[in-house]
Amino acid sequence: MAQSIATVHPVHRLVAVLCALLVVAGCAGTDLAKHKPYPRSTVKANAEAVSESGTQPTTPADGRPVEAAFAPDKLRLVDPCKLLDRKLLEQFGKPGQVSATGFSRCSNYMEDASGKDLAVTIEVGQTMTTELKNADKTLAGLKSYEQTLDNDACFVSAITQEKPPLGMTVQIGYKDADACTPGRKVLEAALKTIRDRGAVRTPARDSLITLDPCALPEKAVVEAAATASNRQYPYGLHSCSWVANDRELTFDLRSTFVPKDRKFDDKQTEIDLGGGVKAYQLDSSGAFPSCSVKWVQRMDSDDDGEVVEVKSAGAKKYEFDRCAAAVGFAKGVLPKLPKG
Repeated sequence: MAQSIATVHPVHRLVAVLCALLVVAGCAGTDLAKHKPYPRSTVKANAEAVSESGTQPTTPADGRPVEAAFAPDKLRLVDPCKLLDRKLLEQFGKPGQVSATGFSRCSNYMEDASGKDLAVTIEVGQTMTTELKNADKTLAGLKSYEQTLDNDACFVSAITQEKPPLGMTVQIGYKDADACTPGRKVLEAALKTIRDRGAVRTPARDSLITLDPCALPEKAVVEAAATASNRQYPYGLHSCSWVANDRELTFDLRSTFVPKDRKFDDKQTEIDLGGGVKAYQLDSSGAFPSCSVKWVQRMDSDDDGEVVEVKSAGAKKYEFDRCAAAVGFAKGVLPKLPKG
């Protein structure tokens, strides 16, 4: 009986495995701790050196991508699900349906030719601090880094910008098999598609997709919430943090599930940001108390939409009004968001 259950629900098992891998990769959230490099395992010394182009990657100037095609404003418009080309995936088995997570990540939970589970996930515009430091290969003319996890998965990354470090990663979940080879092929094809200006989406007028969260708020609004001594940390394409000695402020734009009753958390309270915008405030205690303010920017379907979240946090020993900081920032940035 146990065997038949596992056969009926391969997608559920793969989702659980892939979620675990995403946490290990350090790309599952936007808190300050996730800005720090995660201690990955070392790639074997005899790993194959990959260079499809035969050219050495160049080092771009600060704040610039290695190529214009990989500029952050262009990557924000890339539809990650369109990068998982079905014909390409058919080389490795039987593709399933694509499943998007947020603006920049997409997965296909498929089977290989023998019916074995094979999970393919691509993420565009991922923060690449560790990957850049350890990049020892080239792929399609870009610096590249690979990591395998316990013969269950391979992460293949390509660096598209160095300061701050950004790139793309293909994650292959494939137990006791060569997961890196399909990862390289999928990533190389995705890079070519972007260079050819493919997989571009046209966002709605009131969408958050095109916004740079670090550049959007006024300096005075940031300093009021995070002090004038803050240091800015972009995270991926859609999140930014400002960190001071006693506090941190995070501004996150995402596409996610939206409950019909807008009840994101049982302990939330509804607040008015002005202009008819209702938001949901959540005050959390503990060793690192925080206060978050969240509101729905737009709905894409019955239960999927675009959400803005502002979070103010700091160690318990530092006394400041976290909710006042989060609400003040939210009210300051709200007028700069696009209207439908």
